[in-house]
Amino acid sequence: RKPGPAYRPYQDAQDRATTARLLAAGWHKLPVRFHRPVEKPALDAEAAIVKRAAAGLGPDLAPQFAEAPKLLASIDRVLAPVSVAQGADCTAFVTASLGDPHAQLGEFSLYRKGHELVLVPVAESLPGRELMSRWSDSTYLVTFPTASLPPGRYEVRVVANGPAAAWSFTLR
Repeated sequence: RKPGPAYRPYQDAQDRATTARLLAAGWHKLPVRFHRPVEKPALDAEAAIVKRAAAGLGPDLAPQFAEAPKLLASIDRVLAPVSVAQGADCTAFVTASLGDPHAQLGEFSLYRKGHELVLVPVAESLPGRELMSRWSDSTYLVTFPTASLPPGRYEVRVVANGPAAAWSFTLR
């Protein structure tokens, strides 16, 4: 058997279609890292004011996906900096509820269009029928590089099926 994931023609075609649609609409995917579990979030800098945002991907991003990602139930809390130095990593602490006890967070994706950034946490099913998540919510440390972003004010949204979160930060 060859090492690595098996060839999945349907999923690969969906991924290619989504990528083509996102690029045609002006969205670009940026690299993002996340870690869990995280203990007692704290920032070295001043924290941004976080507001509630509308549920879902939004009317500008949702039609670009060939198959809608499986979003988390809600974004409960976000702790993020109000400003970041150019070239430094932007770090945010995100507390989110899963909604489904047979799921876990699979990945975070970050999309950029102009000065708008959208973080999309995607849930994935746990293997087997008996496995369940230990907690319904978790805190994640999300980090993305700012080296490819021009200086300015950025609006960030973390999306979910239910209540989501939004804040802004200045890249100086």
